[in-house]
Amino acid sequence: MGFIEALQELRWLVVLHAAAGELGALLFLWVIIELKNRRETGYLRAKWVSFSGFILLFISWFISATYYTRHYGNVVKPVIKGGDFAWVHGVIMETKEHVFIFIPILALLTFLIIASLPDWSTDDKIPRKPVYALSALVIILGFGMVSFGYIISAAARATLGGGV
Repeated sequence: MGFIEALQELRWLVVLHAAAGELGALLFLWVIIELKNRRETGYLRAKWVSFSGFILLFISWFISATYYTRHYGNVVKPVIKGGDFAWVHGVIMETKEHVFIFIPILALLTFLIIASLPDWSTDDKIPRKPVYALSALVIILGFGMVSFGYIISAAARATLGGGV
């Protein structure tokens, strides 16, 4: 199997990783909306939506770990480091590796905080700010990872001569 064929075969792992991560991050936007609405059924929805977001982000984390340890280091990393965009691995990928570790942990923490709160529709004393902050952080970091992934893919394509 040639190099290009190997990349095409691995593309589905990257697609699954990105789709699970993006959907997981978007679910935390839903949590923020439920928190703003303050409806009785919103608490239960926010709890299960945050749990689903955590599960999707964990799946994305697991898929990316599989891809990174089995394929990125052997196939994509040498291509990027051997081209004009070697800085992409040194800066973007290194940042992505370290930040990405914490996203599922933040998502789990958000779920646990929501699960520990009483019904929020009737009580104005419930601390909503930690849930807002953590949900926003999951969204921002999640879509930051999407941007970093695009830059990394573009660097590999450009090095192979496929353009950006």
